[in-house]
Amino acid sequence: MDQPDSRRAPVLTVLMVIFGVILLMPGVCAIFFMVGMGASGSDSAITLLWIICLLIAAGGVWLIVRAFR
Repeated sequence: MDQPDSRRAPVLTVLMVIFGVILLMPGVCAIFFMVGMGASGSDSAITLLWIICLLIAAGGVWLIVRAFR
């Protein structure tokens, strides 16, 4: 049996990188506000929001890494 072609279309790679960068934006904003507010962590709702934003950004990093593999 023939091996499937493991090369990906360049358009798909570009789309993956674009969506990965878009997913990085919440993480960048979260880090910006963490630094601006001193990252005191006194409000658990804000801390939870930062964690969710950083997880979304981690998905963006994963997507970008996956695009270049």
